[in-house]
Amino acid sequence: MPDDPEALFQAAQGAKASSDLIIITAGSSASARDNTAEVVRRLGSPGVLVHGLSIKPGKPAILGVVDGSPVIGLPGNPVSALVVAGLLVTPMLRRLGGDNRPVIAAAIPARLAVNVPSEAGREDYIPARLEGSPEGWIADPVFGKSNLIFTLVRADGLIRIPANTTGLPEGSRVDVIPFA
Repeated sequence: MPDDPEALFQAAQGAKASSDLIIITAGSSASARDNTAEVVRRLGSPGVLVHGLSIKPGKPAILGVVDGSPVIGLPGNPVSALVVAGLLVTPMLRRLGGDNRPVIAAAIPARLAVNVPSEAGREDYIPARLEGSPEGWIADPVFGKSNLIFTLVRADGLIRIPANTTGLPEGSRVDVIPFA
């Protein structure tokens, strides 16, 4: 649909009438062009609960509730949208479908090939390629701007850098969350 706040509102209103969960993608951004937050505010009460997550990529995500229905505004860039969808949308869909079991995430243990910088206070998800070695898996980060989809194409999964660190040194043990 066009990048038009009124068209987005009309589509979201239609979704609200017939859906248990509303997911809006490509309307949430870190700039003044963020139409999603205003649309969620207009949709119903209480509206936007969280606007911005302490993760990278994925910071401009929106979490809300409108008249009892959850709303997620995914960031506009595809890498950010994938990370937020994996962290929030998939578990929410499971829960709405009646599956209350804990999520079993199959992560692949590996050692970092290089130092990975990070900003303290924010959880980072870094695309990484897995390479086999006699000692086990090596996670080789695929560096690039967080909005570049080629970083995902070249990667096998994501490395999670905890929020309480300023990065991880080469050789650190990490878990790679696989894409497939």
